[in-house]
Amino acid sequence: MGSWRDLGRIQKLAIAMERLSALVAGFLLLINVGDIVLGILFRYVMKSSIIWTEEVARYSLVWLVMLGAAGAQAKGDHMSIDFLTPRFPRWLKKLSYVVRIGVQAVVLVLLIWLGSKNVAGTWTMKTMALGIPKAIPLMAVPIGISMLLVQLLLQELHRRSDGGDKP
Repeated sequence: MGSWRDLGRIQKLAIAMERLSALVAGFLLLINVGDIVLGILFRYVMKSSIIWTEEVARYSLVWLVMLGAAGAQAKGDHMSIDFLTPRFPRWLKKLSYVVRIGVQAVVLVLLIWLGSKNVAGTWTMKTMALGIPKAIPLMAVPIGISMLLVQLLLQELHRRSDGGDKP
């Protein structure tokens, strides 16, 4: 890979999104671990319990996973089972690739739409311990899935602009 200047706009945007995803996921991991350690210290050392630590741990983990998914997409770290497709003839490999990308995009768009509908209906509900709108933790789904979809589309655009014919 050449210098940053030599990269195309699409590739730069994909790299920036991956870095943002990793940075935010790393920050959320620190919050999650710190919150769990705080809860353990208070429970077992101070013999007292902080009620909101469980919610913070759960919600930070959900946000971490949803926002980290775009970074995993960029690195190709999502699970795949590919014992069958390498045995396909070239035309069937291409067809299966197109079908896979199409199904993936449709499912992601559907998740964004359903997640957004879910968020819209929960602004008046509050979480038990933190007392924040339930929409805030639930926003992780449409935001994280949107980032995942954008990353998928950027990868596909980059593959096509690179002259990548093979899936």
